[in-house]
Amino acid sequence: MTWPLWWWIAPAVLVFWAVGAHNRLVRLRAAVLQAFAALDGHLQRWIALATAERAPSAVADGDPEGPATAPPALSTPLPGGGHWTALQAAALQLQSSLGVSRLRPLDPDDTAALAAARAVLQTAWQRLLAEAPEVAGQPRPGSLHLLWDQHDTQVQLGCDQFNLAVRRYNAALTQFPAAILAWILRFRPVRTL
Repeated sequence: MTWPLWWWIAPAVLVFWAVGAHNRLVRLRAAVLQAFAALDGHLQRWIALATAERAPSAVADGDPEGPATAPPALSTPLPGGGHWTALQAAALQLQSSLGVSRLRPLDPDDTAALAAARAVLQTAWQRLLAEAPEVAGQPRPGSLHLLWDQHDTQVQLGCDQFNLAVRRYNAALTQFPAAILAWILRFRPVRTL
């Protein structure tokens, strides 16, 4: 019994298409993970700036490493008082959310928690600027305000790159016939920040 030629060609085309679609989805997913890794680095530097155990005035004076002496004890009141403490607490919350998101960077719930923690940190910073300008509002080179703005810009660029990679990945998941393969392989959409 001889099979017509199209009986061999159709399965071969289907297999080549499936391999190509799978490779594209995996490549786009890897781009999302790579963008998250870059964002992770920016967020860690941003958190380190906010959770520093040195007096904010040392950073504001242009010494990013802090004073030559030991850092102040926790009982030493810092300029900005409760607002600085709130900023540090918000940074620790972001650090915790980042730790969870690092384990599952494609999980929508973890990404939502990370976005919320980032917003809380930004709000705490704005409150610190408004209520204690002597701590953060020093408009000279090396000030905490300028360092914060630099880190904030890097974090925003990292978020933009992550969101772009997520939108490309999510768009590929909805395209027919790749959507069928994504459903079979259980590739799920990712949330933007």
